[in-house]
Amino acid sequence: MEKRIERPIYMSELETFRDDRGHVKVITGVRRCGKSTLLLQFMDKLRSEGIPEDSMLLINLESADFDSIGDYTDLNAFLKDKVPAEGRFYLFLDEIQRVKDWERSVNALMVDTEADIYITGSNAHLLSTDLTTYLTGRYVEVRMLPLSFREYYELRGNGRGAEDVFTEYFESGGFPGIDPALGKHAVSAMLGDLYASVVYRDMVSRGKIRKPEDLDKMVTYLMLNIGNIIESGKIARELHMNPRTVDRYLEVVQAACMFNRADRYDLKSTALSPSPKYYVVDPGIRNNAVGMASADRGKVLENIVYLELRRRGYDVIVGRWDSKEVDFVTEKNGRKAYWQVCWGYHDEDTEKRELAPLRAIKDSNPKTVIMRGPIGDTVTRDGIREIGITDFLLEDSSDL
Repeated sequence: MEKRIERPIYMSELETFRDDRGHVKVITGVRRCGKSTLLLQFMDKLRSEGIPEDSMLLINLESADFDSIGDYTDLNAFLKDKVPAEGRFYLFLDEIQRVKDWERSVNALMVDTEADIYITGSNAHLLSTDLTTYLTGRYVEVRMLPLSFREYYELRGNGRGAEDVFTEYFESGGFPGIDPALGKHAVSAMLGDLYASVVYRDMVSRGKIRKPEDLDKMVTYLMLNIGNIIESGKIARELHMNPRTVDRYLEVVQAACMFNRADRYDLKSTALSPSPKYYVVDPGIRNNAVGMASADRGKVLENIVYLELRRRGYDVIVGRWDSKEVDFVTEKNGRKAYWQVCWGYHDEDTEKRELAPLRAIKDSNPKTVIMRGPIGDTVTRDGIREIGITDFLLEDSSDL
């Protein structure tokens, strides 16, 4: 039996809104990041608390068992005698976007029953459809990512040291079903299949893209430029595409949960820059698609830190102080913090350059430099925290 681990961040979010029948719980995320497993684990939790089997129903709409459900009328007919009008009942609809006009069924269930409803979808397309029309103010989104390093270490560590396991995670990423123990060829094949599924099923098909080869080129461009300033006009020129098409494709790649946009702000004037940065959803899918040059290592490390900050519930932007760029500025519960990410200090000049953006900011908010390597957790004379990437990723973040 395949080993599973708890995903406490997401389980906690589901628990927060459990039995809130006025809100549909919408679980979104890139393909194979663990949404279906999360539903199964949540159902196990309900069983452990005494919820009877006949008070729960899971429908996995990717299963051949439900091929006959094509649109909302089919779904309504299937559910008619299975979901009671009154009383506690938990309904789980997995990969709901496969049903045409599914939001009509969800709306009817909210009106006609007292069911506690949970739905999943492979991308944020769920939230750009008529769901927002039918259920405005009546849904909450739980946005899932692949495994954090802490989760990966629990699942794949097998007694090994954190540094060795991180090297593996850095290369192969954190999709739960991708096991490096299967060998590099198998991992590459699985990541390649995942990439194709997201690009051609979630982007090309649902986005009605007429030139999939152009979209594929732009995805490759973004993967090669994670953590770099992205100008849509520059993409248009370099890839010989229409600027409007580039802007539309940027929306499509975000809707498929493949990339996250990080806006850039001037920290003195709070002015928004028109040129954001983009970070890929998982380092493994990126490395498999475009390779790993030594010059890319720092950007991949930065990408991993960005994803971790998002997992911890921070609002994350990129900052600029005069001419100096601050990799990340985070805010949570009214508390601000500044973060720099680098591969390491090769010499004194490198150290000064990496610390300069943080030293330029004179407020008293926490400032941290995260580096590759087992450097521990120390503080400079001027109060800047320096921590190794594995120590950072494995620390207890519940109170941060």
